[in-house]
Amino acid sequence: MTSSTATEERPWRPVPGPVDREAFFEAQARNRRATWRLTALCLLGVALMGIPISAVLTPLLLAGVFLIGDLLNLVLPISSWLSSIPIPDRQPGAGGMSDAMAALVTAMVLVGPGAVAVGLAWLGTGALFRRAGPEALVRALGGRPPRAGDLEEHQLNNVVEEMAIAAGVRPPRVMLLDGPVVNAAAIGSSHDDAAVLVSRRLLDELDRDETQAVVAHLIGAIGNGDLRVALSMLSLFRTVALLMTGLGATLGPAARRTLLRVMRLALRPGTGSHGDEVASVDELLQKSMDMNDGDLDRIATQKTTLLDVLRAPLLMAHFAIWMCRLAFVSFVVAPLLALVWRTRRYLADATAVQLTRNPNALARALASLSAKGGMVPGAGWAAPLFIIGPRSGRSGSVGAAAARSGILGDDFGLLSFDPPMKPRMSRLRRQGASVDLAFVPYRLSPASVGCVTLMVVPLGAVLVGCALTVTGIALVMDMLLLIPIVAVVHLVLRWISGG
Repeated sequence: MTSSTATEERPWRPVPGPVDREAFFEAQARNRRATWRLTALCLLGVALMGIPISAVLTPLLLAGVFLIGDLLNLVLPISSWLSSIPIPDRQPGAGGMSDAMAALVTAMVLVGPGAVAVGLAWLGTGALFRRAGPEALVRALGGRPPRAGDLEEHQLNNVVEEMAIAAGVRPPRVMLLDGPVVNAAAIGSSHDDAAVLVSRRLLDELDRDETQAVVAHLIGAIGNGDLRVALSMLSLFRTVALLMTGLGATLGPAARRTLLRVMRLALRPGTGSHGDEVASVDELLQKSMDMNDGDLDRIATQKTTLLDVLRAPLLMAHFAIWMCRLAFVSFVVAPLLALVWRTRRYLADATAVQLTRNPNALARALASLSAKGGMVPGAGWAAPLFIIGPRSGRSGSVGAAAARSGILGDDFGLLSFDPPMKPRMSRLRRQGASVDLAFVPYRLSPASVGCVTLMVVPLGAVLVGCALTVTGIALVMDMLLLIPIVAVVHLVLRWISGG
């Protein structure tokens, strides 16, 4: 770890304390309240996205259940499933069902089976990626244990244990990452199963106080439950990808290969040894979610066959889910999740100040990392877990120290999970850090952010409307296509079984 005199080159200098001073406990309480409010909005957004997806899946699931029942009837005769369909009494009277109750039952029948399937997929993806364990995932990124003869790496291990004891959590495993990247992350599923990954170059660039502040931020995130939040967020995106992969498995070989790898990974015994496979499967799922596998292009260029007609409902459901993902994830769920995660980052910063009682050290570390940091190759799935986001360390017209994040230009960060550096430093200054905010660039003014938002919101509303329209059309056409297909197959199977 370099001497503290090296910090003279960094973009900060002592300034008078702020008038709006805030204690770190107050900052933690405020960020926790904001997290709960934003989490409630996220759950609402996820529910709004889940309803059309579930509705599209339900006819496919019901058709599959009915056909499986007919196939089982060939071996073990059972009564016809047509006779088991309940027909509500629409006649007025004592035994009749009210219009409100009939609408509720219809909605439950339409959405319920699909919602169960989506919920099981979410639980399954979370359990699948949790099985690998943090150490295997870190090793997949190129991480290694500390060297026994390296004094600085041994000192890092002591700092991690010291901060964990101060935070009252179990000391996480310490892993080092060789290479030019300057960054650090906390990886795992909970505070009982976590690993701290620190790049070796970070130890060379930061002094001991700054390294301690970075470690305190990571330990604070672990203690605050950020790993569980991150796992839930990642499972959400993986669930959508898994559903699209499952539907796309009948459309082409690329999705089938991905689905087979997911199934092999799920059935593979043992834990903690499949980090490389997990990272590879995650990348394939991302491609499936973006519809980059080429299967649809192949279908569009070949001649239409009877098989294409039979799998048309799957193709329409696949496209409807993709539209819902494009509209709801990009313009509703992801921005809300980004706001939640930024708030968690602010909370971890305040926790680091509590653990170290040295806000200046964290401010200096963030200023240095924002200029020199970067993303670990192949760690896109873990990008939110790093203290500095993937767009840091890139020079631009505002100077090399700019922390760049977002999809619409440097610090707008509509979908960026990495908080902009100026508000981050401003909050640390309110907690006692002596940092000059003039050295923390903020490329877009609030007025510019407002203008961009006014353009993005209508676009998002239009896409959401298009997604709902496509979902409705897909639902109606699926019903029109599935009913005759299922009826014909049912009659053929019942004739074969002699029913």
